[in-house]
Amino acid sequence: MQNVHVLQLQGTGDDEYAWENAGVFVKYEDAVTKLAEINAEYDILVFTLNENARIEVWELEDDNWGY
Repeated sequence: MQNVHVLQLQGTGDDEYAWENAGVFVKYEDAVTKLAEINAEYDILVFTLNENARIEVWELEDDNWGY
């Protein structure tokens, strides 16, 4: 099994309550780094982890589809 970390930001589209994917990463640390890079673009702290930013962990399953 392989885990992926999905960085999601709230309020980036037309619906301020919707969560939008900002990236998918193998390492949790890479998702946190990307969040810091996004905030650096604004020169202020716009997205805060566990408030309007989150990192979901998803487990990928490879069934090889019969191969």
